[in-house]
Amino acid sequence: MEDYNAKLTAEPFLYNETKIIGRYLLDGEDEKTLKKRNIDENLIKYKKVGSVKRVNSPIFRRLNIMNKEMLEEFVCSDIETSKYILLYAIMKTDKLIRDFIIEVYKDKLYMRKDYIEKFEVDNWYEEKRILSETLKERTESTSTKLKQVIMKILQDSGLVIKERDRFKIVRPLLKEKYISMLDKNGDMEYAKVIGGLL
Repeated sequence: MEDYNAKLTAEPFLYNETKIIGRYLLDGEDEKTLKKRNIDENLIKYKKVGSVKRVNSPIFRRLNIMNKEMLEEFVCSDIETSKYILLYAIMKTDKLIRDFIIEVYKDKLYMRKDYIEKFEVDNWYEEKRILSETLKERTESTSTKLKQVIMKILQDSGLVIKERDRFKIVRPLLKEKYISMLDKNGDMEYAKVIGGLL
């Protein structure tokens, strides 16, 4: 079984940053040159160059998932669709977030539940920790951070709204074009999971 990794702690949703770099790619800029340019010129306008270096990798990893049509939609379409495209790219590149959305969020949608409780996030994570060498080795503070980042990605993508110590589920209305793009990629399952489609 492919193990989890804990890199998500340093890889939040990064919507604006990914969109800025996505626009350069869409304009035909070479990926290798752009990676270097982002570090040299700080295209994403971060305060510290160390922070730029840290997020450069996930930004490009996620953009690599998008074909030309998807990249165009991500950069140019409405904010909601654009965020769902980024969420799809994150799910494709991070097993921990993908499994959480499939095993917890999707189940809640199918069962027509309104909330994901904090204890459910904790329980799910503990189950994963038992099975994963990587997660087992993580400190308590790293584990807490991982759970926070998972839920923050769900919030930033528009799938949940935080209400004190629980998360209200938002059932997304996926546009036909989005569903069809994922279908063409052979990833209809992801559309079903994100949108709670049967």
